[in-house]
Amino acid sequence: MPGTGHKGSFKVWSCVVGGRRAAALALLLAGCVLLTACPPEGGDLVPLAQGEGASLVTSAFEGDTLAVTRAGVTLRARGHWSVPDGDTSVILEAVNSNTEAATIDFARGEMLTGDIAERMTLRSVSREAEAGGPVFLPDRTATVEGGREERFVLEFKMDSDDGRSGVPRNLLGRTATLRLPVEVDSATASVGSATWPWIDFVFGFKYAEYQRAR
Repeated sequence: MPGTGHKGSFKVWSCVVGGRRAAALALLLAGCVLLTACPPEGGDLVPLAQGEGASLVTSAFEGDTLAVTRAGVTLRARGHWSVPDGDTSVILEAVNSNTEAATIDFARGEMLTGDIAERMTLRSVSREAEAGGPVFLPDRTATVEGGREERFVLEFKMDSDDGRSGVPRNLLGRTATLRLPVEVDSATASVGSATWPWIDFVFGFKYAEYQRAR
């Protein structure tokens, strides 16, 4: 009958289009599954349980900063991490309420991750300047004068699981401990019944996914 060929062609074309749509939908669903299964490209350092003289402070998201106060010095630390370059960045704010200066020795500090306390490499330390870009500290020590507040950025790096540097590494779910020694320029700094020329400020974090929109 006239027109039968056109109807047949229409049915074949409908089947082809329908098949292509079904295939596209299947690919889309598969892509969504893969995306949800893939690890994040990085995230935030979420503060863990507080210790002596510690409290939580909010900056970018609720409770993202861990503040530790000892001997008249307060250090506030928060951070983020990245899988592609394996870096961990810590933003550190130092407030010295003493009349004497305080010295932070970043070179003697350490950043440890995981249950086996694997040490990360400190790549650089920079001080935030009032004008212009950051000022990098070649000797990795900083003096915070009495009554002053300073801000620093610490960049840490870890090798990949097989020891190769520069290879992406996913740290999601691991814990980290940052320890920074601080000296107050009086003879010694008293804390409780004991005195130390250097006082350790310790911060605990967990590598988590992004807690806020970037």
